Amino acid sequence: MKEIRIGVIGLGFGQHHVRTLINMQGVRLVAIADRSFGLPQGLDAYAARYGAAAYRDGIEMMEREDLDAVSISISPRGRAPLIEHAARNGIAMFVEKPWATDLEHAQALAAICREHGATVMTAFSFRYHLAIVKLRELMDTGLGPAWMLNGEYVFSWVPPASSWLWDPENGNGFFNENSCHLFDAVCYLLGDPVSAMAEAINPMECPSDHAAAVTLRFKSGAIAALTIGGIGATGFKSYPRIDVITANGQARLSGREHIWERLSWTVRDSAEMHEVILSPEALGNTRYTHAFQHFLDCVREGRQPSSGVEAGLKTVALAMAVYESARSSRQVQVRW
Repeated sequence: MKEIRIGVIGLGFGQHHVRTLINMQGVRLVAIADRSFGLPQGLDAYAARYGAAAYRDGIEMMEREDLDAVSISISPRGRAPLIEHAARNGIAMFVEKPWATDLEHAQALAAICREHGATVMTAFSFRYHLAIVKLRELMDTGLGPAWMLNGEYVFSWVPPASSWLWDPENGNGFFNENSCHLFDAVCYLLGDPVSAMAEAINPMECPSDHAAAVTLRFKSGAIAALTIGGIGATGFKSYPRIDVITANGQARLSGREHIWERLSWTVRDSAEMHEVILSPEALGNTRYTHAFQHFLDCVREGRQPSSGVEAGLKTVALAMAVYESARSSRQVQVRW
């Protein structure tokens, strides 16, 4: 098995990637880069702990190191130069969500990747958890395609007003930066969205709305109703959740603190229920391991990841449609 040499850029969220990669086979963490590393031991000591080189600049890291791949974990505003350099130099990219700030930005980043035929994965780790993969397999076989879905991703986290998440030129709000995980999971199961209708609220007086009720229609004819946001109670840990009615049955996908963990289902006209518990964090894995494994396999085999540029574009388009619909109180077409 070819060893993949990888670097991580951005250690705010990228520390989760570092902890995942060092426990995986067939990959070597070669270098890390961060401009403003905040842990007490300093960047050099942090990198040395993992046998990696330390850099303050991601482009310098890519120029000086022999890399097969890079994890780009900085916020969207600063990504364009990194993505262009990686794309021009044939370095595969694992790009953290959200893909971009808004749809125009998303399309510009996508154009760079397409121009150079880059291998790119948008890091939607949810869709690689074993429970949702199992549901997708069931829908492709006995359960059949979706007719209607109800989903929820609500929990008790609202960042301070100073956070990059709220900045219209960076994270661009809660629905773009965070709810995109549920958007991607639903699109993974139902396909391409064509329209959205949303009502949003801001009960905690955040810089922008941070909870919404959304209805979606898909190209396949399926419909979905979603509740999203950061207004949950601290003690409630059972999120996210999806209930789906299919042509031949029904299924429930339930989570625990940001991971899909339990799947129950039945076929139509049967009283027999089936259930599996498939934690993505079993056997030393983290909630990002299965996503990284898919990415690394794609790098070795020279193919595009299943959650590529298109997945990133789609979720940004959905978030922008939710914002527009909530502002205008009308149905909005979803285009990317």
